[in-house]
Amino acid sequence: MISNLVSRIREAVAQAFAPFRPSAEAATPVVLAVSGGADSLCLADATLAVAPRLQLRPLIAHLDHGLRAEASAADAAFVRGFAIERGVPYVVERVDVGALARERKQSIEVAAREARYRFLARVAEQHCARLVALAHHADDQAETVLLRLIRGTGLHGLRGMRPCDALPTAPHLTAVRPLLRVSRAEIEQYCRQQKLQPRHDETNDALDHTRNRVRHELLPLLESYNPNIRLTLTRLADTIASDVEIVEQATHAAFERIAQPLPQGIVVDRLAWRALPCGLQRATLREAVQRLKGDVTGLQYATIEEARDVLNSDAPTGEIALPHEVRIEVTKHTFTVRRLTS
Repeated sequence: MISNLVSRIREAVAQAFAPFRPSAEAATPVVLAVSGGADSLCLADATLAVAPRLQLRPLIAHLDHGLRAEASAADAAFVRGFAIERGVPYVVERVDVGALARERKQSIEVAAREARYRFLARVAEQHCARLVALAHHADDQAETVLLRLIRGTGLHGLRGMRPCDALPTAPHLTAVRPLLRVSRAEIEQYCRQQKLQPRHDETNDALDHTRNRVRHELLPLLESYNPNIRLTLTRLADTIASDVEIVEQATHAAFERIAQPLPQGIVVDRLAWRALPCGLQRATLREAVQRLKGDVTGLQYATIEEARDVLNSDAPTGEIALPHEVRIEVTKHTFTVRRLTS
């Protein structure tokens, strides 16, 4: 007999995929990112359970990062066996993340994350799938919000991960996170009840990574102040996500009113821009960079404030440098946001 917990988690997974249910007879292919840990096994088991009624065609994908020698190979073999036992097609590959990190002068964590997302995108494209299911859960969300708060962020950062958004490194594909409101404890209980035997990655216990320190040190400390801190942080992310929608609507309305895209860049009425509240001034500058380059990563608060200082001053002319080879050329009545290279 299926327990209430198992039914609830499977229904959460079904609801996450429901918007992508096909209108025709053909099934919807979906790539399941499976590491072999409890969260990804829970995701895979639940997705396979609801796939027939949602007309999903799952494919299991696993990338061996080559960081834990025999343990990594054992994880890959485990995932391969799981897929074969369930009769699900699979792709298992290996990459030397350590070599990638050295070659690109990146941290192991960044290199591993990029390699994983690029692998998932390639698998999705090869199998005509536009959906990639990731096993991030509520505890991951709480950790993400805290990490971003510690490092410094704005509203977009504090909304955390989204249940559905563009896949990193491949924005034409959709990342779905069906377990984002399911706790780690519930996932582990699901695995026990379903007699799943997940693999354990000991690197998740090491305290030399910031996320692991947040998980094993900071969150337990915060629980001594608020036993429900994880739930509080996930609810904060949900609340801010709703607020961001309002901000984005106001930003787009203001942008359409004061800005005009031209061949030389985006020309903005400087006087109308100066009449905006400071929050919308910041937001419209970020929007201009987003529209020009498709990315605002690295566009920091201090840079935006420096630009605002110049644009709000009495300086009749000037030039302001922004990241991503973007420049703002200032005249008395307008300013133009343009990119240096196409």
